[in-house]
Amino acid sequence: MTNNIDIKLQTTSSKELIYKYEQSTKKDIGIVTTMIMAFRTLGVIYGDIGTSPLYVYTAIFPNEPEDNRDIVGACSLIIWSLTIVPMIKYIFIVLRADDNGQGGTFALYSLLFRHSGLSVHDEQRPDDLTIINYESMSTHSVKEYQNFIKRHKSVQNFLTVVVLLGASLIMSDGLLTPAISVISAVEGIAVASPSTHGAIVYISCAILIALFMVQRFGTNKVGGLFAPIVFLWFVAIASIGIWNITFDPTILRAFNPYYIFDYFIRNKGVGFEALGGVLLAITGVEALYADLGHFNRIAIQISFPLIVYPSLVLAYLGQAARLTLDKTLISNTFYNTLPNNTVIYWITFVLATLATIIASQAMISATFSLISQAMQLDSFPRVKIIHTSKNIEGQVYIPEINYILMIAIVLVCFAFQASAKLTIAYGVAVASVMFITTILLSIAIHVVWGLPIIVSIIFFLIFGVIDMAFLSSTLLKVRNGGWFTLTFGIVLASIMLVWRWGTNLKYQHEINSKSTFENIFVDPDDRSDNGKFAAIESGNDEIDEIMIRNPISSVEPKQPKGELQLSNSGYQVIRLPGIGMFYNGVGFGVPLTFKHFVHHFPAVPKILIFISIRHLAIPFVGDDDRLVLKKVRYNGCYRVIARYGYMEDVSQGQEFITKMIEEVRKIDPNNEDLSESSNPGKHVTYILDRQSLHPKSNSFYGKKALINFYVFMENISRELYGNWNIPINDVVDVGMKIAV
Repeated sequence: MTNNIDIKLQTTSSKELIYKYEQSTKKDIGIVTTMIMAFRTLGVIYGDIGTSPLYVYTAIFPNEPEDNRDIVGACSLIIWSLTIVPMIKYIFIVLRADDNGQGGTFALYSLLFRHSGLSVHDEQRPDDLTIINYESMSTHSVKEYQNFIKRHKSVQNFLTVVVLLGASLIMSDGLLTPAISVISAVEGIAVASPSTHGAIVYISCAILIALFMVQRFGTNKVGGLFAPIVFLWFVAIASIGIWNITFDPTILRAFNPYYIFDYFIRNKGVGFEALGGVLLAITGVEALYADLGHFNRIAIQISFPLIVYPSLVLAYLGQAARLTLDKTLISNTFYNTLPNNTVIYWITFVLATLATIIASQAMISATFSLISQAMQLDSFPRVKIIHTSKNIEGQVYIPEINYILMIAIVLVCFAFQASAKLTIAYGVAVASVMFITTILLSIAIHVVWGLPIIVSIIFFLIFGVIDMAFLSSTLLKVRNGGWFTLTFGIVLASIMLVWRWGTNLKYQHEINSKSTFENIFVDPDDRSDNGKFAAIESGNDEIDEIMIRNPISSVEPKQPKGELQLSNSGYQVIRLPGIGMFYNGVGFGVPLTFKHFVHHFPAVPKILIFISIRHLAIPFVGDDDRLVLKKVRYNGCYRVIARYGYMEDVSQGQEFITKMIEEVRKIDPNNEDLSESSNPGKHVTYILDRQSLHPKSNSFYGKKALINFYVFMENISRELYGNWNIPINDVVDVGMKIAV
């Protein structure tokens, strides 16, 4: 027998709430709003790629080039790399692979699994339960056929590892981007005043610390502040580029890709190594994709072709034009090719410094987005996430990560000291993630977009070859500093994999141990003195070892219909005054905490609330839509879904309890224990789950080490219920050790 609904309260489903919100916001995002947002993208997304002219040519040519054809070839490489990778691949193809507005490798991962009929977790989990389909429905789409992802567990594991590694490499790249960008700009002081060379690192660190201190104000406000500055930066480098082109207009022949082939044919291995320097001209493309959730696709697709791309092309052409006339300028190409005017020099220096701060902002924002997505996929320890915008869900701030990044980047600055040393370590992570994105998107083209497999193959052959060329070139730098980002990325990916593995072990235990009321209590419609034996005969022979096994006497009077009686021991459960709040993590069945609690202590409050917390992709949920309730067939038992928008803090305090009691009275007006005279809200007990893993005695050493490491991370991460406004004196922790 199933737990049928006795009385149901008509309410709006979560899907309907999200749909209504989306419809209400669509009309608010018009052309003007989109253009404003496109302008603001300059202040967050393009800082990295926009400041690359500061150091690209110096990285390509560690020594003075001997032949002008090499300069033209390098310039042609830069122009076509900007055209093929950021413009064609990312702006017009990759950005279309968004997951409800979110970008990055996790978005691709979520899309691939959902369109394969799989959960992004190891097990299917109901994400959007409504009052009608609470017991059975899952929002995961299920294909009528099984594609190769669903058929092969090894493919699923491979994708998981690849995605976590890709996200980790982006975050490791985030350690170098702020350091190299700011230091390269501040080094302009030494060009004008060589005596200040020793202060470059200290000035750079001071700038970076100030940047991290303003992160708490949110991406939208930071972007609004920085966008005009970056716009002026692009105007400046475009203007200077045009001025430099007038020195040698023949540099425009670099638009001809012939000079790329000529460059490689003449330089062979040396030309291949130069690809590592060319890659610096397109760094920031993965941050561009990861930052998609902070804005929207149309805004990004407007700003890059209209402002960013032409400005960068003009800047690189101008620098190349000056280099063909004076190859000694290669030592610090950007500052050495500025007009010989003190005012223009210092204005450009200030703009360059401010623009590199924005370059750092792009990677910081991308890191916040990736960590937020990783937490949603149970792949990162719990940290505090603060949403800083009512309109854009992806705009988040994570205090702990913010300050960890700040300390790590300052240490990197002191470790490498100069931008030239940083460029050696730079690029390995970027090239790796670019190739990972190509792999994932090639699969998504067929699985998600439903295009023929030949389209996926063509996409992979074109962009995969380009990515592999960049990656192979940067791998030559591993020995000289590239090991830093690779090591950091691998360590971070390992942490994420261990957290995901441990979390899924706990969830799997809860799934395997889940129960129903019929497994725990005697059926209220079929109660008899032999209830215990009927339960055993039906296959439920699970009897708690510490319970006294005396059956109910045949002369003992039957209990009133609807009262709780344990099926395994025959004991009537004692009902105490007040409300008991049992939180259900899996979202269906009876919470494991309740089963564990009542088997050992057969006494529960008269009002039992089995509650699940649901987070919706809208900023706020109105009071009328907060709760979804239903009455269970057992006396005083109710299921509740409490729904919160992403801008809201979960609150389970007295105000919530009062509202919940009012709603419960509507679906069960005859329950005297809910009457105002009984004052049920006076005694509320919150029963919280405290599961912890511990290794079995016969587990091998490696598994014990992994479990102990997971437990360590769990102990230092934030508690799930820590910010739920639950009165600490009313909490009962139900600790359960899970042997694995």
